[in-house]
Amino acid sequence: MPTGKKTLSVYVILASLLVLVIVTCVSLGAVSVPFDKVLRVIAGKLLWLDAGAGVEKSHELIVWNIRLPRVLLAATIGGGLSIVGAVMQAMFRNPLAEPGILGWSSGGAFFAVLAIYTGIYQQWFLLLPLVAFAGTLLTAYAVYGISRYRGFVENTTLLLCGVALGTLFVSLTTFVLSVSNAWSMKEMLFWIMGGVDSRTWTHFGMAAVPVLAASVILLFYAKNLNARLLGYETAKTVGIDIEKTTKHLIVLSSLIVGASVAVSGIVGFVGLIIPHSVRLLIGVDHRRLLPASFIAGAIFLPLADLIARTVMSPQELRLGIITSLIGVPFFVFLLRRNFSGRGIA
Repeated sequence: MPTGKKTLSVYVILASLLVLVIVTCVSLGAVSVPFDKVLRVIAGKLLWLDAGAGVEKSHELIVWNIRLPRVLLAATIGGGLSIVGAVMQAMFRNPLAEPGILGWSSGGAFFAVLAIYTGIYQQWFLLLPLVAFAGTLLTAYAVYGISRYRGFVENTTLLLCGVALGTLFVSLTTFVLSVSNAWSMKEMLFWIMGGVDSRTWTHFGMAAVPVLAASVILLFYAKNLNARLLGYETAKTVGIDIEKTTKHLIVLSSLIVGASVAVSGIVGFVGLIIPHSVRLLIGVDHRRLLPASFIAGAIFLPLADLIARTVMSPQELRLGIITSLIGVPFFVFLLRRNFSGRGIA
């Protein structure tokens, strides 16, 4: 169990890395902007100072209008998906639980694609995230309901059910793509492959409000999640209503995943990679794990996006491709370890 001093050190290091990563990701790209100019533009905009004086208009446009909302959006989504992954792994007592693997992201993406295909998303700018949230929530309850037997959720059944429903929604999404026109198809491909390119401050606001609000509320369930790790019967003996709190956790987690999918499409494996990595640093106590996972996820996804937009510059790779290339080997490793009898690290 990490000491309070070690935990504080981890938080300080993670917070410092987060600031450094954000500035670095805003600075680097097809057109590099010096660090000092990045900081001057941000300070000038946020503090209403003349800190941006002497900065070229092109650099100011790149920093404030193009890269900063993209990087902050990636950080928000990465943090949200990471905290959801940590919650799901404790809630279902399954070290392989993650929004992408259990099909939640695919369900949200399918409903988002359906909204684009039918055109109803154009009626109100908040309709798309609401539809994605509804799709994620329905998928989450379907996976939970099908895999639940006599009040318990069996790990293998949960995993197979999630993979099956995720595959179904990907197939349905592909079908919608096949009957769509060229413009709609290009727009829908975004949701399947995932990415934060061309995202604006509006998209950041759409995701940040529900993701940050739901993440803060999830922190209050930390003790509940700690008790669940000891088993459902033990959790019940300390007065936890498993059924009720599970519903609360599913709704809050679905809100985060739905909001993320609505602005970035399917970005897989973030909720798997980050919580397990953070546990090695900070332990399994969710009072420490949840906030640390959020910060670590907020570091990881902007870096993955930086790779996506620079490794084959000027062509960009999809963000979902980068996270999958990292996440699939990690998933295989955890799968082998889980079936060898070891649980959550």
